[in-house]
Amino acid sequence: MRRTTEQWLALFDQHKASGLTQTDFAKQQGIDQTYFSYRKRQLLAWQQEDDASFVELTPQGMLLSQPMLLKKRDVELHLPPGTDALWLAALLRAL
Repeated sequence: MRRTTEQWLALFDQHKASGLTQTDFAKQQGIDQTYFSYRKRQLLAWQQEDDASFVELTPQGMLLSQPMLLKKRDVELHLPPGTDALWLAALLRAL
């Protein structure tokens, strides 16, 4: 049975509320325990990355006072102090 991301996340919530071990819950749902564990690690890691991917920008006309690291999965962009906030905003809009 193919499940959507939302269905998997709902299953993880059900497991948490069930009080069962992950193995027992997966067995009860007819899911291979190893695959259940894999999907849980995978989807929750992606969810955390997405939640942490927003960065507060400085007001227009301001320069970054500290270095900044923008990271999305396996891509990193290092910005030095003094980077123009308008340039950074234009870059992010273009993405």
